[in-house]
Amino acid sequence: MFSSWGRRGRDSSKSDVPEPAAERAADSAEPASPPTMDPSAQRQMGLLSLLELSNELNVRSSVFELADVALFNLLGHFGCARGAVWLLPERKTDDAVLVRSQGVPDTVARGLGTLWTPWFQRRGVLQDSVHVATLTDDDPPAGKSLAEQGEIALLAPLSARRKLVGLVALGKRVGGGDFDLIDREILQAALNLLAVALQSTSIYGRAMENNRQLRVANEQLQDANRLKSEFLQNMNHEFRTPITILTAYVEMMQKMEADGAPLGEHLKVVAEQTGSLHAMLVNLLDFSMLEQDSLEIRPERSDVREVIARYYRDRQPGASAELRELLYSAASDVPPAIHDRERTVQIVETLVSNAIKFTPPGARIHLRVEPENLNGRDFVRIDVEDNGPGIPEERQESMFESFRQGDGSTTREHGGLGLGLALARRLAVEMNGDLSLHSEVGEGATFTLRLPAA
Repeated sequence: MFSSWGRRGRDSSKSDVPEPAAERAADSAEPASPPTMDPSAQRQMGLLSLLELSNELNVRSSVFELADVALFNLLGHFGCARGAVWLLPERKTDDAVLVRSQGVPDTVARGLGTLWTPWFQRRGVLQDSVHVATLTDDDPPAGKSLAEQGEIALLAPLSARRKLVGLVALGKRVGGGDFDLIDREILQAALNLLAVALQSTSIYGRAMENNRQLRVANEQLQDANRLKSEFLQNMNHEFRTPITILTAYVEMMQKMEADGAPLGEHLKVVAEQTGSLHAMLVNLLDFSMLEQDSLEIRPERSDVREVIARYYRDRQPGASAELRELLYSAASDVPPAIHDRERTVQIVETLVSNAIKFTPPGARIHLRVEPENLNGRDFVRIDVEDNGPGIPEERQESMFESFRQGDGSTTREHGGLGLGLALARRLAVEMNGDLSLHSEVGEGATFTLRLPAA
């Protein structure tokens, strides 16, 4: 009944980012057939499985890891070879996001999420799982046949505070047999644990991202204080005043919310707008200083892996809260680089934030550090790769022009000054490096930052 997940998840020799359940399961044997046991033993085994699941959920920091742990646990406990987990984005207009699946073709799994999530929302009962065999083809139309095509036996809503937040599907049990009442009670308890963990992780991720934005804003404002130009000093004064007021209101509202006042949505909007406003200010100031050749670059010899790993740990909770899976990997033979650590992080933050902004929920963003030899020169290469919609070839070079974004409609939807990539490339060049883009429509995009090796 039990998987080896708990032991593998706590192995310090493994990566901080767990491999998806589908990849782990490919190297493992088929789940064992469910044994026949009396109800007392069945409940006891269920409680042990729930305890293992609870322990594993407590040490995970992203919604993708939580879904991975839960699916692996459920497949092992119930003896199923197939299953999937979907989550609902905060925007009601978005479809359910397939975050993990095992043994179910992606096209079938995505179709199941699209068909069944609205059905459970209309049904209104968010605690009962549904046997596919008991349904008709009208519940919803084509829903039963698609579930049977994916060999799904059971569908269950994932809810928190009487709100549907996702959906879980389990395939037929390998050794045969149905899901009896005790099985469904254990499943519901497991889903309750997962729902609480997902909600806590989402709140934590957003709080961490808001704190990170405010901390970065404060650090960048300290740099602004060192500006000598009268024009830049005035700009700093005019922009810092409203940001300081907004920050004070955020702190005040946090205290009021702790007393029970319903300020959560207002707090989130204020914090997000504060970070957005200050990011635009910093980009504008830095770009102005670059134009005047007065921006200070402080190159030093350092380990890029350490810099990017620290940034990843800082950024991952916020990316997870936006339902984007941020991954990190680094080769073992990466040499030190000559670069400005602060400016390197600034460039990578621009690339990761753009990847989050311009990819749909459920997208995967891979932050990768590798050595590279190009035209006889040694570089440290930092890739930010996403599996989003991609960028047409005719627009790629203009992405690095000042005050330009992908196209008019994207600009209207996402906003911004269009300075981020232009500034990022200028900073890369100032450090004797380069910033480039490779993308194909429908295949995602990869931005590559090259820094000179020491």
